[in-house]
Amino acid sequence: MKPRDEPLRNAQVVVDREPQLPTLVKSAARVLQIFDFFDEVQREAKVQEIADQLEFPQSSTSVLLRSLVEMGFLDHDPQARTFLPSPRVALLGHWLGQGPMRDGTIVRMLEEIAAATGESVVLATRNGLYAQDVRVIQGRGAQPVALPQGLRRLVVWSATGLALLRDEPDDLVQALCRRANAEAEDGAAVDPRTVAAHLGQLRREGYVFSRGLVTPGLGSIAMPLPAGLDRGARLFAIAVTGRLADIAARERELVSAMRRAIARHLSAPALLTNHMDDGGA
Repeated sequence: MKPRDEPLRNAQVVVDREPQLPTLVKSAARVLQIFDFFDEVQREAKVQEIADQLEFPQSSTSVLLRSLVEMGFLDHDPQARTFLPSPRVALLGHWLGQGPMRDGTIVRMLEEIAAATGESVVLATRNGLYAQDVRVIQGRGAQPVALPQGLRRLVVWSATGLALLRDEPDDLVQALCRRANAEAEDGAAVDPRTVAAHLGQLRREGYVFSRGLVTPGLGSIAMPLPAGLDRGARLFAIAVTGRLADIAARERELVSAMRRAIARHLSAPALLTNHMDDGGA
């Protein structure tokens, strides 16, 4: 996906290699990508822009948008020729109740971290064999990395994925490594020793630092969030992502900023106690 907003024009845009999704119904997937697009740009948009940014054929994009207007999920301004999600979209899921995931606390926390660090910040959760981004706040630093919404990465081979596995037994983690290798289509192999080393760091220090694990030249620092953020038992993790050299040089600063924000917004003061803040590494 391409950068969309003026502040991102000089950003390094990263589209991680995603697994093939042969079971997806293409039109259904495209509808959800359209909503992801609006969630990111947060303004009206024309057919051509949506088609260009999502790399969809313009004709099928136009058909999908008209269908969503007829169903009441999009509003259409015929004079400006723009589309915007309707209140019906805003009300979807309101029955799931309140809490940090629904009352805006999580988004405010992500925005605070992005503002403090200048780097892109990701909220992810587990989706089977993968960790999937459910929210991305784009960085606004001098050389930010722009990340598309909705990316999936192997849960055993990504910073957010490993953060989500912190409390899982080692035999389950090893089984996930074997499954990932068995399903790999391009010969890429997950090294169980590397996975174990990352989990060791996570369990000792409370975060995992991925150095080019998914995309060469990029670094991510990820932490699991406290349980119970939504109605179910789903776990979430956050990550700060940027150019590897920048993330490595600012490791202490970034870890501290993440911990402070988590503690302030999610009432988890124990997360502030760590080796890095007291001078250890």
